[in-house]
Amino acid sequence: MIFDADTHMSPYKNFPEAPSAQELDAILENAHVDKAVCWLLPQGVDDVSESNRYIYQNCKKLPRFVPFGWANVMEGEEKAVRDAITCLDEYGFRGVKINGAQNYYPIDCLPAMHVCEEIAKRKGIIAFHIGYDEPLMTSPFRAATVANAFPETPVLMIHMGGASPCEKNNARTVIDVAKLCPNMLLIGSAIGTADVRTAIDELGPQRVMFGSDAPFNDPAKCIADYQEMLAGYPEDTRRQVLYQTAYDTFCK
Repeated sequence: MIFDADTHMSPYKNFPEAPSAQELDAILENAHVDKAVCWLLPQGVDDVSESNRYIYQNCKKLPRFVPFGWANVMEGEEKAVRDAITCLDEYGFRGVKINGAQNYYPIDCLPAMHVCEEIAKRKGIIAFHIGYDEPLMTSPFRAATVANAFPETPVLMIHMGGASPCEKNNARTVIDVAKLCPNMLLIGSAIGTADVRTAIDELGPQRVMFGSDAPFNDPAKCIADYQEMLAGYPEDTRRQVLYQTAYDTFCK
């Protein structure tokens, strides 16, 4: 059983790798992915509302997907708050993603904190892009500010400080910060499996989950890399990382 905790779909074709809902579903079917979290693909998106609506409408037809929202404070704080509330209250999404790299703002700035407050009020999940592509805007210390402000709210650190074209990362800092914030969970997408192994060993498999970052990476290749990395672990640990942590986070 495979649960991919990081995939993207798009209603647009303004980015070469942007898959429609049906195209992404086919990609994941071919990779033998059973369930997947899906959020919008941010490249070239000026208004996240349309993409959130597209995800809502299409994921109702595609049972593989757990739909997840997006809010961008660069579109205005009031709109970002409205987008988060719509995703949670009207669409029934499990949470909302905040991406300070693609949308370019500090993830613990005051407007973003107001969005996080609305997510926490509704018992949603807060997801952050934590990447070396924008290490200042998406610092794990900024994520810790949010995690400490809302200690009952799950806070996801997607990419674990990776997602960098130069292949550098700050996974060591991400793991150390997560040790201090028990409500943080890590999605090991767009980062080497050696760093994921360290996170599993130091945080436990209940706080680490598989992600491919499809369509930017091939899910089948990512699954194979994880299975190779997990080969020496007990079956319970392999299942936890590849499926159960994500299922417990998004589906319970």
